Amino acid sequence: MNIDYSTVFSLAPFVNENIVTIIGICLLIGAMAKSSQVGLHVWLPMAMEGFLSRALFKLHYMREYPVIISWSTVYLNFGKIQEEGQSAGNFLGSSETTREEINIDEKFKWWFIGFSEGDGSFILNKDGYLEFKVTQSSVDAQILFFIKKELGFGSVSLQDKNNKTHHFRVRDKKNILKLIHIFNGNIITNYKFNQFKYWVIGFNKKYNMNIKWLEPHHTLNLNNGWLAGFTDAEGCFTSSVFTSKTTGKTIVTVRYIVSQKDDMQFSKNLATLLNGYVTHIKSYNGYNTVVNFGKLNIILKYLKNNSLKTKKLISYHRWLKIYFLVKDKEHFTPQGLTVIKYLTKLINQ
Repeated sequence: MNIDYSTVFSLAPFVNENIVTIIGICLLIGAMAKSSQVGLHVWLPMAMEGFLSRALFKLHYMREYPVIISWSTVYLNFGKIQEEGQSAGNFLGSSETTREEINIDEKFKWWFIGFSEGDGSFILNKDGYLEFKVTQSSVDAQILFFIKKELGFGSVSLQDKNNKTHHFRVRDKKNILKLIHIFNGNIITNYKFNQFKYWVIGFNKKYNMNIKWLEPHHTLNLNNGWLAGFTDAEGCFTSSVFTSKTTGKTIVTVRYIVSQKDDMQFSKNLATLLNGYVTHIKSYNGYNTVVNFGKLNIILKYLKNNSLKTKKLISYHRWLKIYFLVKDKEHFTPQGLTVIKYLTKLINQ
C-alpha cells in the first residue's frame, strides 16, 4: 500500500469504477459508525463497555513482557507510517516480499526483460553494492506496482519528489538471484548484456558464489513479449500533419519509432524484422528504427497479440485511430483532417 499522493493519483485511472464506488460506500458507512450517526448510534456504548479493561490489560502485558520485534523501528510522524531504513512512499513495514520459488507467466517474463533492457539498470558500485532498479515517471508508477505484483518481490517507492519519479528496486541476495535466473541468457541488446555480465560477476564476488553468466541464446523475434516491453520503454508512436512546399498538398505521417543509443546492429536487426529503416540522431548520438505508414502491418499484428502495459498503451490507441483514418483516406476530407490534427496533439500527452 502507499499513501504518497503522487503514487495514489497516478494509479487512479487504472482503478475499476465499481471498486471505487464500493470503497466510497464503505468509507461512508465507516464514518457513520465512527460518529454514531442515526441507525448506528447504539453500538458505541456497548463497544466501549469492555474497552478500558482490555486496554489496561494489554498495556500491563507489554510492560511486563516487552515484545522483541524483528522489524526495524516503526515511526509515526504526522500520520505517515514509515519503517526506518525504508524508502519513503511505502505504507507499513517493508515492501520487500519474497516467494520461495518464482513462477511467472512466460509472456510477462519476456515483456519484463524487454522493458528492463530499456528502462532497467543492473547497478554495481565500487563497494560491491548490488541493486536492480527500474525508474519511471510518477504518472506511470502503476507499471512498477504491476511488476512487483507479477514477480512477487521488490519494492516500489518515490525516488525524486521534484522530478516526479518512482522506482522499483531489488537489493537482497535471494531476489537478486531470482532476477539473475530470469535474465541469464535472455538479454538481447549488447549494452545491457555487458551491464548484466559485470553484475553477475559482482554478485559472485560479494556472496562467494560461482554463477556463470550466459551468452544470449535468443535473437530478436516476434514470438514473445520482448519487443512489447522494449517498446513500452523506448518506443514512440508519432503522427504529423504538414503542407508540402513543392505540391501544396497536406501530408499526414504515421510512424512507429524505437530508439537505441549504443547498439547500431540491434537497430538494423529490428529494422529488418519490421520492414523499417535506421536513422542516426545527432542530438544523442543514437539510432532510431523507423517504420512508416505503408509498412506498419507487421508491428500492428504483433502488438495486437502482445499488448503494451504502460501508459504508452493510451498513446498507441490514439495513434491507431489516426492510422485507420489515413488508411480509409479520411485525411482527404476536412472533417477527417480536423480529427487527425486533434488526435496528433493528444498522442503523447
